[in-house]
Order: sequence, then C-alpha cells, then structure tokens
Amino acid sequence: MGTGSSDSGTRRATMSDIERHIFYARLWGILIPTILIGLLFTGCQPPPEPPRRVTLVVDDKTQAVETEQDTVRDVLIENQVTLMGLDRVTPPETTKIRDGLTISVTRVLQRFETFTETVPFERRVVRDASIPEGEVRLLQAGREGIREYVYQITLENNIEVERALIREAFAQPPEDEVQLVGTRIRIQTTPITGTLAYLNKQDAWLIRKSNATRRRLTTFGNLDGRVFTLSGDKTQLLFTRTSTETEHINELWWINTTEAGAVPISLGVYDILWADWKPNSNDELAWTTAEISEQPPGWRGQNDLYLGRISSRRTLVASREVIKPEAGGGYGWWGTRYTWSPDGEGLAYSRPEEVGTVNLRTGTLQPLLNFPAYRTYSSWAWNPHIAWSIDNTFITTLSHGTAPNNTALEDSPVFDLWTLEATGMYSAELASEVGMWATPQYNSQTGELVFGLAKIPYQSDISEYTLCIMDRDGTNRQCIYPDTEERGIALPEWHWSPDGTDIMCIIQGDLYLYSREDKTAVRLTDEGGITRLDWE
Repeated sequence: MGTGSSDSGTRRATMSDIERHIFYARLWGILIPTILIGLLFTGCQPPPEPPRRVTLVVDDKTQAVETEQDTVRDVLIENQVTLMGLDRVTPPETTKIRDGLTISVTRVLQRFETFTETVPFERRVVRDASIPEGEVRLLQAGREGIREYVYQITLENNIEVERALIREAFAQPPEDEVQLVGTRIRIQTTPITGTLAYLNKQDAWLIRKSNATRRRLTTFGNLDGRVFTLSGDKTQLLFTRTSTETEHINELWWINTTEAGAVPISLGVYDILWADWKPNSNDELAWTTAEISEQPPGWRGQNDLYLGRISSRRTLVASREVIKPEAGGGYGWWGTRYTWSPDGEGLAYSRPEEVGTVNLRTGTLQPLLNFPAYRTYSSWAWNPHIAWSIDNTFITTLSHGTAPNNTALEDSPVFDLWTLEATGMYSAELASEVGMWATPQYNSQTGELVFGLAKIPYQSDISEYTLCIMDRDGTNRQCIYPDTEERGIALPEWHWSPDGTDIMCIIQGDLYLYSREDKTAVRLTDEGGITRLDWE
C-alpha cells in the first residue's frame, strides 16, 4: 500500500514539470514572433526628413526660411507673422508645407475718405399778384450748397485697389434765389355813380365818384357779412359783427358814411340772420333773429320779424314784433329771408321750401310758390334769392323742382327762374336750369332783370356763373359777361348801378365794373378779399 502512494506523488511531480515546459514553450512561441516583427519594423523605418525650404513674402520683404512645420499657419506662427483684420494669405493657411513653397501675406486695409463739392444755387421767378405789374423784388438771396461724398478705399500692401462710394448727401443744401415779379394790374381810375360800399377782409370800405377815392369805414376786422346794406340816401351803413360774447353769434351795428372818422355804433340787437333798411327811409329797418344751438351750424333760425327805428340819439327805439318766433317748416332751423318792396310797403319772404309775401298788418305769411327743399346732406340749407320788380307787382325768385332721370325731388339739381305776381294771381317760369345761385336783380331804371347762369347747371352749387340780362317777362335774353372762353363769376354778388347803366360784380375777390355801353369790364380794386357789396 505504502509503495503505491509513493508512485502516485512522483507521477504528479513529473506531470507538473511537463506542464511547465509546455507553458514556457507557448510563451516563447508568442514572444519570439512579436520581437521579430518589431525588429523587422524597426529596421524598415526611414530616417527623419531634413528641414524644408520655403519662401516667405510679407511686409515688402522676401526671405527664405527652413522649417519643419507641417502647415502654412504653423510656419507663420513660427516666424512671428501676425495676421490682422482683412489680411490675406496665399496659399491658404491649412495648406501642407512642401519644399520650395512660396507663402505670401497680403496686408489689406480699408479706410473712409470724405470729399466735398460746391453746388450752385438756382434762380427762381415767382409771379406775385400783390406787387405791381412789371416790378421785380428779391424775396430770398441764393446760397451755394455743399454736397458730401464718402468713399470706402481698400489698400493692399499700401496700394489702392478699390474705391467705392457708400454715401452721398448734402452737408448744406443750396437755397434758390427767389425773385418776385409783380402781376398786379395797375388799377386805372374809373368814375362811378352813386355810393358803393364793399366788405373787404371783414371790414367795410366805401367808394364815391371814383375808385381812386376809396376809404375804409371800419377797422374791426370781424364783420361777418350777414348784414351789409346802405340806406336809401347812402348816408348810413348797416352791418353785423361777430359777437365777442359766447352766448351770441353776432351784433347789429350802424355807421355814418358821410362823416370822416365816423364812429360805428352798436344798436344793441344780437343774433341777426337778416336786416335791411326800409326803402325811402333813413331810420326805419327790419330784422330777423336766431338762437344759439349746440347742433350745426351753431344757431337756429327763429323765423320771426321785427320792425324798428333809429332815434336821433343813434339808438334803436320803437321796435315791434311783426311775426312771433316759429318752427318755420322742415328746414326752419336755417331761418327766413326777407326783401323789401321798392316802395317800402311790403315784404317778400323765402324759405328752403316756399316763397311768398308778408302781411305787415296781421303778421301773417301768404305763400305764392311751394317746392321740395333741396337736400344738401350737410349743415346748410338752400334758401332762394328774391327780387321785386320796380313797380312792386312782381317777385322774381328761384324754384327747385323737376327731377331728371328718376332722381328724388329733394336731390334734384334743377333750379329754375320764376316770376310771381305779388297778389298770387299767376306765376310763370322765366328760365330753366339757371342754377341755385342765379341771384336775380332788377334794374331800378329800366326794369330789366340781370341773373347768373350756371356754367355747370347740374353742379350749380360749385359752378361759376355768367351774367345774363332779359326783360321781366323773360324775352330778349342775352348773356353778356364774361365771355364763354373766360372764367365765370364765383360769388353770386352783383348789383346794377343807381343809374342803370353798369353792373358791379366780384371776381376772385376784386370789384369789376361791367359797362353795358362799352361791353367791357374794368377792374376797380386789387385787394383780393372782397365778399359783399351794396350800391345806391
């Protein structure tokens, strides 16, 4: 038994030696090839490359340098070449270095330069109607301008390679020389008959004998033009001024036209829509009033009527209410217009929808002509003008009526001229489609009728007008002024001369006297702001 155990231990020891030999053999089998391979590679590695020679061109210097760097960027850093801003490198910085390579650095610089040039001024001529014709005045001296140009300049190695304009503007713009050349017609002295009062830039002026003697009557600068009428004997002017009190729209005033330096006098009556002297009287008058309203146009007609008299102390006395305030129909807020008969015994009235007469004894109205009110779609209403024939028997006015092309009657653009017998016996149309501002006026000497004819009848609210004359029955009609080629009259304001030979009208703010004998018009004023006139 003991002998068997000894053999087994010997066999285990022997086996361990064998395993050890096998381990080492395997180890060497791995190491020896690895070493051999390493030796093989070590023996095949080439020797280090020698430094490469490159040419470096920078800042106007060319130098040959040796380098072991791999890229252009590295060579620049090695040689302490710093790139700035827009500098450019050829070839690019990432290029691999090779022997004989030339590296160029281009220094790029941009700067701005400003240049100026003088710009001459121009001469401009302006025609001015406030300067006499042919006269020249210097309104503004000319001044040269300065134009500024800003360029961006690009330099490469201190040599300019590009110049670009980036801004152009006036540092000082030129100022034109302005000369005024007068176009105002030199007004010739022209005689007139009677006394002419006119409203110019909200003040009253007067002409007697000739336009060379015109003089100012008031210096208020606030006449509103609602009332502007001479008395029959030409010695007194009745007018309204805008009220300085907020609770009133205006105030009635009076001034003597024969006294030099006469002082205007307030009559103490306010909110006047219409007023006029009674014919053949120097102290009696009639008027109608309104009340202040918050609704446009800022007032509301009372449709009343008062008569009064001015005393020797220049105060309004003995006033009498003829017609009490009333609504006055659908458009009564606009008020009622009145006109005295030539003998002063009667009054005619007009409203936006009717024309008639007033019974001064009973204070009642007698309609003679009714028509649909014109719808203005605004805060104003059309109220027809009325005129009495010189024998006090006929009233000439305008009627709003026929509607073309199925237009609503209230929107019709048609306005016709009618004559009405004052007692209501009959009426007749004198002329059709004359326009809403035809404004008929009778010649106090011959009985002829002057009226305006709209150049654009269906737009008569904005149309200019031509003056026409005819007999009171509508016959012998002829249009006299201006010629068809000329501009018409814009303001519906014209009057016969007291002797019936001439007609005064307003054209572009100035007075023009039309002579029937010469068939020419003469300009009497050069103010340019006239809006009302009366001639007695």
